[in-house]
Amino acid sequence: MNYKILFVFTVVLITTALVAIGCTRSIASRQNGESALAATDDKDTNNKPLLTDENSFVPLVADNNADANARDVLIAASKAKPAPALSTGQWLNSEPTTIENLRGRVVLVDFWTFGCYNCRNTLPTLKKFDASYRDKGLTIVGVHTPESDYEKKFSNIQDAVKRNSIKYPVVTDANGDTWRAYNVEAWPTVVILDKQGRIRYTHIGESAYEMQEKVIKTLLAESETKTADLKTEEYKGEKIVKTEAEWRKELTKEQFYVLREKGTERAFTGEYNDNHEDGDYYCAACHLKLFSSKAKFESGTGWPSFYQPVAAANVTEEIDNSFGSSRTEVLCSRCHSHLGHVFDDGPKPTGLRYCMNSVALKFEKKP
Repeated sequence: MNYKILFVFTVVLITTALVAIGCTRSIASRQNGESALAATDDKDTNNKPLLTDENSFVPLVADNNADANARDVLIAASKAKPAPALSTGQWLNSEPTTIENLRGRVVLVDFWTFGCYNCRNTLPTLKKFDASYRDKGLTIVGVHTPESDYEKKFSNIQDAVKRNSIKYPVVTDANGDTWRAYNVEAWPTVVILDKQGRIRYTHIGESAYEMQEKVIKTLLAESETKTADLKTEEYKGEKIVKTEAEWRKELTKEQFYVLREKGTERAFTGEYNDNHEDGDYYCAACHLKLFSSKAKFESGTGWPSFYQPVAAANVTEEIDNSFGSSRTEVLCSRCHSHLGHVFDDGPKPTGLRYCMNSVALKFEKKP
């Protein structure tokens, strides 16, 4: 008898049997409702410790070459797209909320279903994120998108949330509306939004926990420093709405071209590009305070540049897909006039460059 052939044949049989057993257990875990509700422990499935040393944290550098749909990279703010709204569902651990209401916080959206073995493996890490960063500005929202009819029953979802000691908000997505809006393809999928409600990171499946924590910490730092050392003068009043004919009468030809027609003045021609005086910059159309000279810096681009506004609420950011590229447009929050664009190649502390048109601003020197 050829013992080498017998040995190889035996190894193949054993391997095949083990694979079959693993597959059977995987299928059983999806079909068995009781085992699907089993509580998880808090052991990281990769047996790797989560980052805990604040002093060892090095902020990520956003990938300027990544498009808005890229995965497993930190997407640049200038290329990130706004997150879709959460569809109506039943909420656990929280009153109903929206992405808009969560502006100002970093949001981790976890697409899961309690019968998914891989989803349950990610829960210990998500719970650690929640415990570590909730008070620092992170909100986790678990979007429960079921696969089977058993997983659609609300009482079963409630039981799973309780058994797994999930404390962060969970919303049901019985018809998969939110799943489709976010273009999710598999369980589990993690989507992380920045303070402006833009999608900055996406990961499918287990693992990548250290990367996710770095993204969270980077976006929290980005949010926390956005209005650092500046007097906050957040606008909370009513919007100013006028017809374009009315705006045309009030603005100069150059102002109307930039503010209302979204034009751009030629580089190095603006009045405030080389302005170094101490003061504040207001919207030329409605006089809402937008920027301070304290945040102005020399960008070398030919337009007045700032690393942050006087208050995040005073400017509105929208995705601009004109001219064959995706940029983030900046508008006045009160009159919705075009001001310029924001890019993520600015200096510390925010790393942002609000590139504004001089003609869209009115500077007032401090006495």
